[in-house]
Amino acid sequence: MAVSPPGSNRLHGCVLAKLVICGIFTAMKRRTSLIALPLLALISGVADATSLPAHADKAPVSSPPPVATKAPEQAKAASITVSADGQTVYVVGMIFDGTFHQFDAVLLKAPQARRVHLSSAGGYTLEARLMASLVRKRKLDTYVETYCASACTQVFAAGKSRVMGPAAQLGFHEASLIDDSSGETITRKRTDRKLTATTVFGINGNDTLRLAYELIGTDPAFIDKALSHSHESMWLPTHKELIEARVVTRVAAQPEWPIPLGENGTRDAVRTRLIESPLWQVALGKVPAATEAAIDDVWRTYNSGSSFEEASVAGRSKLVVFVTKSLAEAPDPLLDRSLTLYANSARSERSRGYPGCKTALGIVPVPTETADLMFVGLEDALIIDFLSSPQRAKRMAGDEATRYFTKEVIPVIAPLFRDGFAKGLTGKCKMGLQMFEAIDTMPQKKRIKAYRALLSLPGMAEI
Repeated sequence: MAVSPPGSNRLHGCVLAKLVICGIFTAMKRRTSLIALPLLALISGVADATSLPAHADKAPVSSPPPVATKAPEQAKAASITVSADGQTVYVVGMIFDGTFHQFDAVLLKAPQARRVHLSSAGGYTLEARLMASLVRKRKLDTYVETYCASACTQVFAAGKSRVMGPAAQLGFHEASLIDDSSGETITRKRTDRKLTATTVFGINGNDTLRLAYELIGTDPAFIDKALSHSHESMWLPTHKELIEARVVTRVAAQPEWPIPLGENGTRDAVRTRLIESPLWQVALGKVPAATEAAIDDVWRTYNSGSSFEEASVAGRSKLVVFVTKSLAEAPDPLLDRSLTLYANSARSERSRGYPGCKTALGIVPVPTETADLMFVGLEDALIIDFLSSPQRAKRMAGDEATRYFTKEVIPVIAPLFRDGFAKGLTGKCKMGLQMFEAIDTMPQKKRIKAYRALLSLPGMAEI
């Protein structure tokens, strides 16, 4: 499987939880980081209790017993339709089991079809490879106006002519299998096996992706880079890079074919609906570039098979992540308010078995429970007040933040790393949430400084 929704899909503090954990891991990779060796030792299990300060095993947070939760509903499978003139086939949504057969059936009834209009975050590589074979057989063109990522790029690459709209994105990463219950990722690395368009058996997902790109003469260096990214760090090449690598035939100067949602799905229509919200209004005035980028995400997600509510959650998450990178400059009262909000959210998540960390691939959860709705309202208010306030505190320097975090925070959170919570997306999300709880229980004099140090770590700015 290869799936990459355009926006983040965590709720209830999980956006920030994932961000801070990734920030720590990024900091670990920096040779100059003082946090690297202690954390590497803890995560790898080399360190034992005797190598830590005496109070390290008395962390205030422990893993709760498992709580039975309903398995999340799978994302909606693609809708496949034909334009009124019979010349354009629209594929909108996730490519799952049965999508190939549906695509085949539609093409059989559309002998005049000339192009395939793709709007998909991806799905199963096998289904996409079979769909690509039909595109090649019929010598169809492919077109992307909004978004096509992961497995979807196989279908796009099969086009005789491969065209992108002026604001379209193609997303690439290695294929992976993800256990929805644990969040752990299983990746079968690509091989050096020589493949042809008719090779059928024994191909893993990454060989499938490589073959799709090789068949159109894609630059090998581009393929290597495309398959070096994990699904957590999807690569969105520029239009120039796509043209130079021979992935894209051309980029249209303006939209050339109608989008499936019509006028309701245009970017202007999406923008108008979003700025009815106070959060989007304030963000647009204070951080316009980041807000417009988030609006782009909503527009792409909405046109890729998600509901407007799901797409809005994804775009809002992007805003949350952007603002989080500046929270290290918040004055103490706002920082205190932020930590309290996320720590309380973390406690609520833990009591419910971390539902926000168990989101299925391709699903953007819309808040419906009272606790979730209250959290979103409080987080919106926090972000609005932070963006509207002229007051800013001094961000801790990277080295200072690293030293303080190493000295004061690592002993408190060490058990979380030793417990192995960092495995998979779900594990990182849980660890991030538990980290908020741990920092929140530190002595008052250290609590805010520890939180500011966390948000000031060098790796945070690189996420």
